[in-house]
Amino acid sequence: MRVHTALPEALTEAVQAVLEAEAVEHVAHRGAQSLRAAEAAAADPDALALIGPYRSAEIAEAVEATAPVGLPLLAPVATWAGVTRDDEPGCEDAARHRGTVLRMVARDTVVAARLARHVRAAGRHAVVVAGDHDYGRQLDGQLRLGGLPRSDDGEGGDLVVLAGLARGPEVARAAALAPLPLVAFDGVQGADLGADRDVRLALPFAPDDGRAGVEQARHAAELLVAALRQGARDRPSLLGALRELGPFDEHGDPVDPPVWLWRASADWTLVAHVAI
Repeated sequence: MRVHTALPEALTEAVQAVLEAEAVEHVAHRGAQSLRAAEAAAADPDALALIGPYRSAEIAEAVEATAPVGLPLLAPVATWAGVTRDDEPGCEDAARHRGTVLRMVARDTVVAARLARHVRAAGRHAVVVAGDHDYGRQLDGQLRLGGLPRSDDGEGGDLVVLAGLARGPEVARAAALAPLPLVAFDGVQGADLGADRDVRLALPFAPDDGRAGVEQARHAAELLVAALRQGARDRPSLLGALRELGPFDEHGDPVDPPVWLWRASADWTLVAHVAI
C-alpha cells in the first residue's frame, strides 16, 4: 500500500509525519510537474491515493491521469468550484474527476453563499465590484446564486464586496468607494484598497487550521490512515471509507466546512474575526 503526494514541501512533510507513524509507504513527488506526478501515481499498482496537487488548475490536469484508474485524489486547498462540480457559476471546463476527488476545504461557491447569508442577516446591502475576468465573473455569479443583497446602481449600498484580483483595475474602483467597509476574497490580497479602511476577507479557513494548507494536508493523511484502519485495502473501498469519515457529500465536497471572515490590516496581516 502506497500513498503519493504532489505538494509544496511544508505540506509534504506534514503528510510524511502522519504516514510514517503508521508505516504507510509514501512517495513524494517533490518539484515534479503535477501531471507527471499524477501519471506516476496512476501507473503504480500499489498506489491507494494521491494527496495533491496544490492548485485547482493542477487538480483538473491531474484527474486526467488518476480518474480513469479510480485513484482517489485528496485536494488540500483547491477552492475552484469546478474541481468537484459542473453545475455552478465558473464551472466551465470542470475537472473530469469521475467521483474520485475529495476536497478538504469549502469551495468558492460555499464561501460566497456564507458571505451572502452573513450580509443578509446583518440587514446590509452590498455594492459589488467584480473584475472583468474569469475569477471576477465566477464570484459575481456565485454571490448572485447565494442571494447576496446588492445595490447594483451603487445607491443605498453600505458595504463593498470585491470580487477581484490584486492587480486588476477593479481594485481602483473599489478603493474609490472608501470609506465604505469592504469584504473581498483570497485573490485580492496585497492590493491597495485605501488607508484606514475596514477590510475583511472571506476565507475557507478557521483560525486553528492555518491558511497555507498544512493542516488540511495533514488531515487528509489522517483520514487515509483511519480508512486503512477500518479495513480499506483497495481504491474503491478506500474512497467509500473516506467519504464517510470526512464526511464528504456525493460530489466530494466537505460537509459543513468552516468559512471565516478575517480582518486585514494595512500590511495585509490577517486576524480571524468571525465564523460565517
